[in-house]
Amino acid sequence: MDAYEAIVSRVSIRRFKPDPIPDDVIKKILEAGIRAPSAGNGQQWYFIVVKDNEELKAKLHELILKAHIKYAEEVMREGTMPEEVKRRWLEALRKGEMYKAPLYIAAYLDLRRSQYKKEYEELERVWAIQSLSAAIENMILAAWAEGIGSVWLGDPLLMPDEFNALLKPPEGCELQAIVAFGYPARTPKPRPRKPLEEVSKWL
Repeated sequence: MDAYEAIVSRVSIRRFKPDPIPDDVIKKILEAGIRAPSAGNGQQWYFIVVKDNEELKAKLHELILKAHIKYAEEVMREGTMPEEVKRRWLEALRKGEMYKAPLYIAAYLDLRRSQYKKEYEELERVWAIQSLSAAIENMILAAWAEGIGSVWLGDPLLMPDEFNALLKPPEGCELQAIVAFGYPARTPKPRPRKPLEEVSKWL
């Protein structure tokens, strides 16, 4: 599919087939990630790929479910989600039916080497996060073009120490997201978006 088709057809996938993703396809996905725009060409990103270690994947999946339950029970405002939908979601989480994937890629911010003067370190951090976010989106779209679904998981940021203890990133790297990848077990319809008139202004 072309780039625009990948963008408008992509949906988040939460249930995956167990089929493994070939290494050459994983490399294509990662290569797409590191071709993202990078502020000052700093490339301040680091990726941990969890693919073949089944024990590690199982532990990671358990932590992802734990983080989602924490999000649903402690973070969401009342009324954000219809109660019946929330109840079914929590039930599926506790059954372990969701987010179990053949591949996880943890995306870390890597500011071990600074490019800017100390007084601009907060701005450098923002720029680096923006660059990493672009890399994650590139990976998601490249995977979708290969028939591979994904879901961008931010909930691990609720308990980063537990994820870091499992993934053992280089010291000085900060977890920003985990993306689960796999062939979709089911493909939902794209969710509606707010109309352009509501979210844009033309001058």
